[in-house]
Amino acid sequence: MKKRLTQALCLTICVLLLSAAPLLCLSSCGGDGGEKIRIGVLREDDTSGEAKAWEKYLRAMGDELGFSVDFTTTNSSSAEVSAINTYASKGYRGILLFSDDDLVASIQAAATKKMYIVYPTGQPTDEQYAQVKNNPYFLGSVAPGSDTEFQAGYDMAKFFVEKKQQTAFTVFGGATAYGADMHIQRLAGILTRLCEQEGTSYDGVRDRAALTAKVAGTGVDPAKFRSDTFRITGYMDGFTFDDAFTTKLTNSMEAGGTCILSVGAGDVVSRIAYGITSANGKIGSFMSGGVDAITAEYAECFDLGYTYDCGKYASAMAPGLILMLAALDGKRLTDADGNAPRIGMNYWVATSRAELETMLASDSPDRGYCYDAAVIRAYKAKSYAELVRLCGSDFDGARAIRDAVHAATGEAGS
Repeated sequence: MKKRLTQALCLTICVLLLSAAPLLCLSSCGGDGGEKIRIGVLREDDTSGEAKAWEKYLRAMGDELGFSVDFTTTNSSSAEVSAINTYASKGYRGILLFSDDDLVASIQAAATKKMYIVYPTGQPTDEQYAQVKNNPYFLGSVAPGSDTEFQAGYDMAKFFVEKKQQTAFTVFGGATAYGADMHIQRLAGILTRLCEQEGTSYDGVRDRAALTAKVAGTGVDPAKFRSDTFRITGYMDGFTFDDAFTTKLTNSMEAGGTCILSVGAGDVVSRIAYGITSANGKIGSFMSGGVDAITAEYAECFDLGYTYDCGKYASAMAPGLILMLAALDGKRLTDADGNAPRIGMNYWVATSRAELETMLASDSPDRGYCYDAAVIRAYKAKSYAELVRLCGSDFDGARAIRDAVHAATGEAGS
């Protein structure tokens, strides 16, 4: 009798374990019926080297971590909301928002559909953040903050002034005239470093706050720059790289501004400058620097005259994935006040092709990513404070984090 009861009990346990197997698979795979979690990505840029690097990274991580990503290119707030609704109707679980025509509207649209949403390429303004920080479906933002953007411009100008002994500059202000805060801060950083020199000012002011106010929404007027040491021979902004842009750049370089400082699209500006110098023997050589991205396209530009590259890297998307996957695992990360985190991100900086190639060797689809699948698996179970440390790491710090994870877990992702 006792033997029969034992056999029956064992049979019952086996049945229960078999019944639970689909649920265990559901938990590990993240989708109904064992399907992968599906995440939609909204972006405005689908052609730049940075955009392509991020897409490759997200797809590679999806293959290893059990989710899939699909991309939609948008150009308006209504297009963002429409794409979110479409993804929701198809059963997608989350949104990575690279575009931001109306951040609040997009977050509210995702929340209405009970979809998690992360903003991994920018920061909400204080006013926007106040509206969304308590939304349970908004998981936070991860990107360089205003101070980091300012410092990026400041450090670039410092490099060319102190290391390269440059005194005459052409400045490209990107979307400063359109109110893009990241470009405004970078431009203010450039001017602040120049204005530290005795006898130098812009429109009568010299400090960060005043310079930021002067350039926001307007850009730089070279006629308002006064200095006994430096010159700004030309200023351009906007992203219409047409004949008019080339003419302005040519005129500025002919006037002596052969050191070009770009707050974005430094690769494009450098290629145009290289074409100008190749056809114009009066100018000679140039050097340039920019704040944008760590990509192979920028490495190539070092052979043309590009000398300083500061930017995001492919696996800079890891923190956004960590926030998303942690929430989908039932562990939503919040800041110390219980709100959606607004985390700053550090840039990587290279001042030679060899240095940039070293970075790419540690962060590429061919040779493995710095913040690889092993790092994401480890950090989606860690604390908010530990995620902040990851986001704030420079290149050496990021490699140290990866190596520590690999040593602790005995694994290495792609």
